[in-house]
Amino acid sequence: MKISLIADQAIGESDLRTADGLGFETYAQVLATAAADTKGPFTIGVFGEWGTGKTSLLRLIKRQLDQNPQVVTVWFNAWRHDKEEHPIVPLVGTIVHELEEHKAVPAQTRRTLVGALRAIAYGFSAKAKVKVPGFAEVEASFVAKEMIDRDERLRSDPLLDRSLYYGAFNRLDAVQLEDELRVVVLIDDLDRCFPDQAIQLLESIKLVLAQPGFIFILGVARRVIEGYLQHRYTTEYGISDFKGQLYLDKMVQLPFHIPPYGGRMADFSESLLAGQPSDVVQELKPVLALVAEVFGGNPRSLIRFINNILIDTAISSELARLNNTPPIPVQLVAISRCLELRWPDVLSTLLASDELAADVVRWNRADFARRASEEGDQARVAAALLSEPELQMLLLGSEGKLWLRNAELRHASVDFLRDQRRLSPLDPAEVRPRWDAYFSYLLSDRSVIVEIVEKLSQRGLRIPFGRLSKIGETTVEQFEAAPESAPIIAYFIGPDRSGVELQQEGLNSAIDRAQAVIPVLLPGADGSQIPPQLRARWVDLRQGVTHVGIGRLADAIEAGNRRPS
Repeated sequence: MKISLIADQAIGESDLRTADGLGFETYAQVLATAAADTKGPFTIGVFGEWGTGKTSLLRLIKRQLDQNPQVVTVWFNAWRHDKEEHPIVPLVGTIVHELEEHKAVPAQTRRTLVGALRAIAYGFSAKAKVKVPGFAEVEASFVAKEMIDRDERLRSDPLLDRSLYYGAFNRLDAVQLEDELRVVVLIDDLDRCFPDQAIQLLESIKLVLAQPGFIFILGVARRVIEGYLQHRYTTEYGISDFKGQLYLDKMVQLPFHIPPYGGRMADFSESLLAGQPSDVVQELKPVLALVAEVFGGNPRSLIRFINNILIDTAISSELARLNNTPPIPVQLVAISRCLELRWPDVLSTLLASDELAADVVRWNRADFARRASEEGDQARVAAALLSEPELQMLLLGSEGKLWLRNAELRHASVDFLRDQRRLSPLDPAEVRPRWDAYFSYLLSDRSVIVEIVEKLSQRGLRIPFGRLSKIGETTVEQFEAAPESAPIIAYFIGPDRSGVELQQEGLNSAIDRAQAVIPVLLPGADGSQIPPQLRARWVDLRQGVTHVGIGRLADAIEAGNRRPS
């Protein structure tokens, strides 16, 4: 069987991926035009989690900018220089190299700007050679003192003369670029650096290179930088309410978040299957769009998944040939792999009861809420289906229904993955579902909670009911897991407060971590039970789960998700 695995490379980084399969062309064109038309200094942040396509978008922006003769485009991979004592030095070296190569820059401007930048670099690296991989001529120019015209330094004040930097900064400030000339620096993989190095580079850009005509475009996962800053200010300086987001916003004038992929993932999935065996494409194509949704529209995770499925298919086919048995359909292996990675509890429940699996095929949306209000295995599966639309699409599509109906193939596909050790407990880390809120509730309020989850789900909100939220009394562990996946805790107060001590303990843990907590009064509740520190904002559902009440709760959750972190 032919096996052609898919390299995880960004658009434009190799001949393997040159076309835009992610729907980024429009974004790239707009951002490139904005960069070329903005006088600067200006910094654009391209924000997205790892694997969402930041590098691909930056490469497409560079492709657009390269067509403009008035733009000096500089590509800088920050991660390659993570070990440098002063990361600004290799950055400046890369800028110098591109300026020297760009013939459209007037000779006098080039000499003046290059001289000033070299002076800056020398100020940081006077005692050590600067390593700039691939640019030996730039390395040599940095460490040569004669490249800095020391005679231009101010000599009237001996204190100023002692500074290596003062004259260099003055020279850079004095450079006047032509009105239409831009130096656009695209910095990739900033979030793969150690956070302290990334912060050092950001501050150097802000303090040193914030010059007219300079535009910076940064590709970064905000969570990495902001989380580091929050941790550092809390542990080193005792400032628990420091806002990492506000710090980064001082550096970035335009935050551009990678938009959700939505229907675009189907086209991307199809493009990834180009060149694969036709029978594999035919079987896998219908389920792959669903798989893309399961992985939250993360291109890197989807590529990893497809590569695993290709290996799964090859191994399964070879074992079937040796044992003279039919191979397991690839789409069923794909569904089993998805469930094992994302919903292992649902998979185990369905494997334990063939009768339940056959029954789920006949369920509709009205059945989800009714069955989730009950107890037992069917309640666990129904609760997950109620709150997670990706699971609905996966299990209740045509391929999913085949997986549910055919017990023999269902067990064979899972046994294959487990017997061949084609899954590891570490693999689920690549799937990072994002939730809108966690629910803290007591078992006695379960039926009304199911109704609330159903109505919020209809509004497009994601609540991990029945899977990540423990069914029953809320535990501290539930709150400990919440910050990674959802920033909001909805704290439900019902008429029965037996067992409330455990719920209160989890609440205190969330408050200590400065999470947003929304108290919600259920029918029959006593308003005086709202914790004093939370009385400024609460939602009243004592009149029942009405349209107005659900709207207020949804608005509160959405507002909490938008708040500065």
